[in-house]
Amino acid sequence: MTFETITVERDGALLWLTLNRPNEANALSIPLADEFCAAIDQAEADAGCHVLVLQGAGKFFCAGGDVAGMAGSADPADFLRTLAGTMHAGLLSLARSRLVTIAAVHGPAAGAGLGLVLNADFVLATPKASFLSAYAGIGLTPDCGVSYLLPQIVGPRRAAEIGLGGRVATAQEALDWGLVTELVEEADLRNRARQLGERLAGGATQALGPTKRLLTSARLSAYAEHLADEVETISRLVSLPDSKERVAAFVERRRS
Repeated sequence: MTFETITVERDGALLWLTLNRPNEANALSIPLADEFCAAIDQAEADAGCHVLVLQGAGKFFCAGGDVAGMAGSADPADFLRTLAGTMHAGLLSLARSRLVTIAAVHGPAAGAGLGLVLNADFVLATPKASFLSAYAGIGLTPDCGVSYLLPQIVGPRRAAEIGLGGRVATAQEALDWGLVTELVEEADLRNRARQLGERLAGGATQALGPTKRLLTSARLSAYAEHLADEVETISRLVSLPDSKERVAAFVERRRS
């Protein structure tokens, strides 16, 4: 498959998946969601691949979903069902995969971008990284597993600060709260991700997938059902007048 919105680079036992829409802050579009799913399937089918490293091109790790694309669509609710539904399928595949996922976060991870981080097994972040929900700013609810994973990883009070209160977590706060595994200087981020990936892939690879399954099975037992609830909730809210106004204002600010 030819990728246009992501880049995929095989590096030994590692697969580097880079969100490659830097001019749009790596916002998740429907084509990107399709390519994301295809890349996960490709890596899973490759017996020599054991670690997936997820990163973003440009200044952002990922600014969330493609709000401009949604606003310009004939049916925003259907757009969201398609986008979120496709991303959720990919994230479920990743959660159930034998692959170990490392998120290398060099900049803001907002909305669905935060979801990508939460779905990773290891998170390396630079001091410039930040983590925020951002959904409420456009009158919507979380997707990509944010509402399911965030309370489990940082606790319900911190999750309320981020999801309801709009708290932007700095890289240091994210480390303190358990959202981030390790802080790394920006110049060292790629090398550190490679070192970690190669260390994992250099061990007993036959145990990686089963161990990951055992570690996450309780957390993921109701994940698919919750993701379906997220899709229906966010697609329902996008049709409300206040949400429409907030989305339009967001897009206008981005254009100015």
